[in-house]
Amino acid sequence: MQQTIDVTQFIDRQPVSGFLVGVVLLCTLVTLADGFNISLVAFAAPAIVKEWHLNRAALGPLLSSSLVAGLIGPFLFGLLGDRLGRRNAMMGAVVMIGVFGILSGLCSTVVQLVIVRFLAGIGMSGGLAVTVAAINEFAPRRLRSTFVTIVFSGTTLGSGLPGLIAAPLLAHFGWQALFVVGGTAPLLLALAIFRYLPESPKFLCLEATRQERLVQVMRRADPDFEAEPGCQYVLGGEVRSAHSSIGQLFVGKLATLTPLLWLGAFLVMLVFYSFNSWLVQLLNDEGLAYGRATLALSLFQFVGTLGGWVIARPLDKFGMIPCTVLYVLSVPVIAAMGLPGISETTLLLLTSAAGFCVLGLHFAQVSAVSNIYSTPVRAMGIGWFMIFARAGGAIGPLIVSVLVSRHVPLHSLFYYAALPLAVGTVASAAVTMIYRAHYHVRSEPYGAMAHGK
Repeated sequence: MQQTIDVTQFIDRQPVSGFLVGVVLLCTLVTLADGFNISLVAFAAPAIVKEWHLNRAALGPLLSSSLVAGLIGPFLFGLLGDRLGRRNAMMGAVVMIGVFGILSGLCSTVVQLVIVRFLAGIGMSGGLAVTVAAINEFAPRRLRSTFVTIVFSGTTLGSGLPGLIAAPLLAHFGWQALFVVGGTAPLLLALAIFRYLPESPKFLCLEATRQERLVQVMRRADPDFEAEPGCQYVLGGEVRSAHSSIGQLFVGKLATLTPLLWLGAFLVMLVFYSFNSWLVQLLNDEGLAYGRATLALSLFQFVGTLGGWVIARPLDKFGMIPCTVLYVLSVPVIAAMGLPGISETTLLLLTSAAGFCVLGLHFAQVSAVSNIYSTPVRAMGIGWFMIFARAGGAIGPLIVSVLVSRHVPLHSLFYYAALPLAVGTVASAAVTMIYRAHYHVRSEPYGAMAHGK
């Protein structure tokens, strides 16, 4: 009788080994490169304005160019990831970040820089989408949300890293050096991916012609792995298909889940980037010292990343219930920021809590969207999710600018910011019920699985 090996079970039974740690590390470095490069323009902008004698209004297209590229990158590299493999798509995205990062430092006009940053942004957003798909396919089920959270947090942590090197580089080498550093590191990372990162075993399992490569990866993961010649490899619980189409994102329960998760991504990132773009300016205009206003934004970012880490294990245990809880908490927290007469300390605490909820929500949604799609369409599914997230991120700051131009008071802006999250709460409740019923499976501990208990 022909031996059959379930690759999904093989992955789920793996302990946390040096092999898995190496995969997580390389994937996290890719998301760090995304976060680092997408925030570079904000740190270089003051020097660019001074050197090129620009009006600050001219920075608008430059600051948004990488973000707008996020409407293209996830779709393009999600498609490439499902057709050519996660590893190949990651390398392509990272090389794109590196090449156009270095070219950014060679630009001499705003138009040139906007175009080059847009092209770099395609690689940034595309690399993020396909990397999330890859780590999902390497991670055991019991740790899947945890691994996805660790890797995805590289984006938020990376966005703060330029602040550690911007001042000395600007002082000694000019703003161009920021982009050269931001481009050189990804090119080195592409070499490391080529040398050390294997292809996703689930992707390799989709076609029989990749069986030899699949066996090699499985032996790297488990040196004791042995299989009979000619055995069959399957993905338990998944429809095996070598081709992907957008229609597969709406099959069965996905017809409801997919649009609900897209809506959630849009709403959460609309709020997040509204805070990220306007919080310092608005608080400073209201009389809060610039240093305290920037502290508020830093707390929003870093406590938000903490929120993503804290929610990871509950997601693995309870499905999407923690996501809905964060939605419910986020509405009064953000609305309370608009209460008149609150102290500076209270404001900072509320800002921290808002970051914890909002970024925690996004981390939870990324984890869910990487779990619900089957291997043939996972990268594409995550890519489309990221497109809606980036669309919300691009629109949110524009909405705030319109409200500010109409002299809407600060407390009302916070009330308005809570409204999208109130809508998201309803959508998340529906997602939670469907996800728990059809996608959340409690895994046994590794020891029990390994011994067949």
